Amino acid sequence: MATTLNRPYANLGDALSPVIVSALSGLPIVHRHFDSNSERFACVGTIGQNFSRGTVHLWGTGVDASRNPIHPQFRLYQRPPNTNFVVHALRGPVSSHTFRREGIEVPDVYGDPVWFLPSIIEPSEKKQYELGVVVHLTELSELSATASTHEAFLRYRIPPELSSTIRIINTLTEPTFDAIEQKVKEITSCKRILSTSLHGLVIAEAYNIPCLHLRSRRKGATRVNLEDETEIIDQRMRDFYRGVGLKTLVTYSQKRSKETNWEDVIQAIDTHWQPLEWNPEPFLEAFPLPLKFNPLDTPHLLDRQFFDRIVF
Repeated sequence: MATTLNRPYANLGDALSPVIVSALSGLPIVHRHFDSNSERFACVGTIGQNFSRGTVHLWGTGVDASRNPIHPQFRLYQRPPNTNFVVHALRGPVSSHTFRREGIEVPDVYGDPVWFLPSIIEPSEKKQYELGVVVHLTELSELSATASTHEAFLRYRIPPELSSTIRIINTLTEPTFDAIEQKVKEITSCKRILSTSLHGLVIAEAYNIPCLHLRSRRKGATRVNLEDETEIIDQRMRDFYRGVGLKTLVTYSQKRSKETNWEDVIQAIDTHWQPLEWNPEPFLEAFPLPLKFNPLDTPHLLDRQFFDRIVF
């Protein structure tokens, strides 16, 4: 998911993909297009549906069931011709179901590679904010690293008396490793996280920061049955949390057109969040390259020689 002239900013979750692969493998990264005859490796992000032709290895990747690469007018994924998928692990069972429906073999191994980020990028030394609100790029007024949220989205309005304790966080960054690292430190400088961004939540969970997913339906804290397909929730969240073993998930709901009671948000996070109890060993064992760095054995990565060469 490299940047382009039209979209010059890196999106945090996608940008972490080459960082994690390079860290674990100790190898440099070479960018390849989604549509290519080459053999390639996909990692972080809901991008499995974008590939066509060649051989594609997937590890921790998400798949959007509503995206059709062959007939875009049909909102159902269809496997492209002449495309060989070698699935080592996917993000969760929602992605797995989409691929299996198309006859693609998928092992019952799930997880998100961003889980290993704390061993690669150290958290902020200081907790500066009581709450960080990580917003999805579709909620920004423009696609830039400095953009604020749409003015009509009143739920993100912060009263002046809380401006020093609540931080709205944009996931777009300059396309450099230093900028990406600073964005991670911005998130980890918060005592709690509320997020419409999947990787705002995955980062929070990985760094053991209390967090909740922000939705627009209903109001306040609500427990969602992740196994009930009639329950409307972002499928990326359903995929990730089911992949790490949860059957239910507490979320926080607030309509975009209404101002948020931030004290209620903080209380909801403090009341309902529990650390994930997930064993990442099977997922790490599925990594398709020899491990040069094992994040479960070594607390911090010291060799960063390839990071500055990555094309974000």
